[in-house]
Amino acid sequence: MRFSPMASSPYLIVSYAQTNRILPEPYQRVIVAILAVALVCIPLFSGDYFVHLLNLCLIAVIGAVGLNLLTGYCGQLSLGHASFMAIGAFATAILAQRYGLHFIVVIPASCCAGAAVGLAVGLPALRFRGIYLAITTLATHYAIIYVLTNYEAILGPSASAGITIPPLSLADHALTTERGWFYALLVVDAAVVMLGLNLARSHVGRAWVAIRDRDIAAEACGIDVPRYKLLAFTISATLAALAGSLGAYFTTVVTVEEYTLELAIIYLAMIIVGGMGSVTGSVLGAVSITLLPYGVERIFAALPWSLGTVTFGVQEATIGAAIIGFLLFEPDGLIEIYRRTATYFERWPFRYREIKASGAR
Repeated sequence: MRFSPMASSPYLIVSYAQTNRILPEPYQRVIVAILAVALVCIPLFSGDYFVHLLNLCLIAVIGAVGLNLLTGYCGQLSLGHASFMAIGAFATAILAQRYGLHFIVVIPASCCAGAAVGLAVGLPALRFRGIYLAITTLATHYAIIYVLTNYEAILGPSASAGITIPPLSLADHALTTERGWFYALLVVDAAVVMLGLNLARSHVGRAWVAIRDRDIAAEACGIDVPRYKLLAFTISATLAALAGSLGAYFTTVVTVEEYTLELAIIYLAMIIVGGMGSVTGSVLGAVSITLLPYGVERIFAALPWSLGTVTFGVQEATIGAAIIGFLLFEPDGLIEIYRRTATYFERWPFRYREIKASGAR
């Protein structure tokens, strides 16, 4: 038997099996285990307000993972993510409030509605790229919001108060407590993150990355570019609709005013801050951007003087400043900060400087 020193190296990747490992290092498995225990235990020792914020983060994670698969991995810039979430929310409102269907039927049906709209949006988007694709998805956003606004005003029970839906019920028990929602959303988030990680390391994820980096070269290599672009739009819209559906059940009220272009920009901020082309970065970005306005509010509340309505403007400006700051100083997001920190401790006490090729992502 021949011995290869490269094959035994923990730092050199010599096979696809090594690249497909999700947690290759022991310390990574320890960190994940500690986070899992912390997530299970934190709601038991926290107040309802903090658990409510965690629930908002968990809902945002679902939408952020979906957008990162489309934009970060496949390179398709979308400004219509909020409209896909609106599709899921209004499909849930119609099926649950008007027809009284159970959530086991409502949530999958809402995801199917989002997938159908995503596929329909993806078809014309195949002819565009860059800013033209962004404008196409932006036009789609306004078209969908216009339809849903008219539905809420004409066919909905109220044009201003929104559509009230019954709470989600598990085994004839309404899911109304913040802690109950936290554990339910945590299970869904775990499934969505695992789906994203497995897609990213499969042939589908590799095809998306090839399309993102150079679609002409990807097509020359035999990749069916239209098919994989449509798949990216469909999966992204499905996850956005899932986030919208769960958000509708969580708040028990659906109104079109929640799904503005500003919400789409916030989700773009999540994947920029967390890290484009990283499922873990989507989680970090979703948590950071969701909690950022509340952190600013707490800081202003601790000041000895009151700034009134200025606080809201500062909250909005903080998100914009976060986007600009990360684009200027850390384009690869929070996940790159984690990678550099992990690399430093792995190589310590030896110095290590990463060498990047020009134009590499």
